[in-house]
Amino acid sequence: MAENCGLFTRDAQAYLSAPAAMTTGQLSERLYTVTDGNVRTLFIEGERSVIAFDTFGTPGRARSYARAIAAALPDKPIGTIIYTHDHLDHAGFAADLAPGVDIVADELCAKVIKLRGAQGQLQPTRVLTGTLNELTIDGVELQLLNPGPTHGSGNIAAYFAAERLLFSSDTLLANARYGFMPDYHFRNFTGTMRSFLALDWDRFVPGRYELTDRAGFERGVDFIEAVMDACQQAFANFVPIWLYQPMRDFCIDQLAQRFGDMEGFEDHVGQMAIRIVHHYLMGGWGLEDTPEARVLLADQVSL
Repeated sequence: MAENCGLFTRDAQAYLSAPAAMTTGQLSERLYTVTDGNVRTLFIEGERSVIAFDTFGTPGRARSYARAIAAALPDKPIGTIIYTHDHLDHAGFAADLAPGVDIVADELCAKVIKLRGAQGQLQPTRVLTGTLNELTIDGVELQLLNPGPTHGSGNIAAYFAAERLLFSSDTLLANARYGFMPDYHFRNFTGTMRSFLALDWDRFVPGRYELTDRAGFERGVDFIEAVMDACQQAFANFVPIWLYQPMRDFCIDQLAQRFGDMEGFEDHVGQMAIRIVHHYLMGGWGLEDTPEARVLLADQVSL
């Protein structure tokens, strides 16, 4: 069987078709989380169907996700997919997860997907705008948030007030393991993350690795801000900012006392630093790293 190939132009069929071992956990009567050991997401039990956030990043993993949902809720089919952002490693394969269902996404995410045309990444059927959308899908009341650029295009977080739980995919971790971060919009990122602290929650579900609490979330923001500060100090101290080893050594020297206990710190802080210094050299990643970020593609693309 030929797999949906995303954007691959060379033979990657073995990679695309490989299944993954999924671990599912129940967070509340209606909320479940599932992970392949790297990527993590949520799904929700509705009255007659399942609402699934994202698809995982290959056809094989999308099918493994579908099997995990069926094992947890065997009598309910997937009825809705919600894309948290446009990236293929999270939301690239709705065609393999549940073709023909409703797909919800932010407007900016939908526009990027339309222009991209990746095989297997289906176009959203319901497009959201603004910073807060309160929806009822199959008896489930949802608060979907997009307070500003964080990661990818049109990032949507989900707030579950009854469970005192926040889900924001591929944004913040309570560890240092997501090192390179090529897709964080640093001009806005930490301020947007801190805005979530105005909500009443005590559990945080990230888009990667393990769950954390409010204190872990805040420390994750503190860590990114501290690396950003250390990178600026590197300029002031004439560290050769384009070289990995000097940047890694400088950041470890500056930050190890405060953050050296974080999982993955020494392995990832150098990669983070190389990425972040280019924010200061180049100004970011286009319009999404400016104060008026949502003008990106606002008028040029129609859905």
